[in-house]
Amino acid sequence: MSSESESTGVFDLLTWYETNKQKIFSVGTVAFGVGLILYVSNHFKTQAELDASNALFEARYRPATANSGEEPAPQDPAKLMGIASEHAGQAAAGRAILFAAQAFFEQGDYTQALEQFERYLAQHADSPLKGTAMYGRAACQEALERSAEAIEGYKSINLSFPNTYLAHQSNLAEAGLHEDAGEPALALALYDRVLLPTVSSRYTAEAGSRREALLKKHPELAPAEAEANDAEVVVEAQADQ
Repeated sequence: MSSESESTGVFDLLTWYETNKQKIFSVGTVAFGVGLILYVSNHFKTQAELDASNALFEARYRPATANSGEEPAPQDPAKLMGIASEHAGQAAAGRAILFAAQAFFEQGDYTQALEQFERYLAQHADSPLKGTAMYGRAACQEALERSAEAIEGYKSINLSFPNTYLAHQSNLAEAGLHEDAGEPALALALYDRVLLPTVSSRYTAEAGSRREALLKKHPELAPAEAEANDAEVVVEAQADQ
């Protein structure tokens, strides 16, 4: 049903209600009036969300052009933030904030990107996209060389969303920061965490490659690794006896 026909139906219903409301109340059918009000309220809430979603779509995707090989235009964070303000309170407005943060990040404006990720987290604490915003915030802190905050952010993601792609990405990112800080043992432990059999090969391949390079740079970690493997073999042998 088109929005125009839906609106016409609502206004017809409102007209009928205004004409007959005295009769409605006189027979005691107040519940019907309440239901009608809820229906109208829900309709306009739904329409408002559709309007917000349409505005977001128009801002993010250009119409197809004759030149199919043309690269898409970069996202305009200012336009996305305008949608978030104009349609405040709608779910699409929250997504607009996230897309604006992403656009700022891709443009290298990490300060503005961080501000928008934090804005989203403050306004949408229960959103299913919370983990994505948390990862974006930590990535911005890392880009701004606020390494201690970034490490805490990645740890928080791992605790809040264990065994998810966000946790695996966070472990890899945190490991890189520990390497940069001269803490190879901590980095090694994080790579080992990603190398568990339950983790997708998409992440284990990178973890394995980075782990191998780390051990080449820090061979002193290899003996400890060998001792741990030997201890595991002994434990397994004892269990088989």
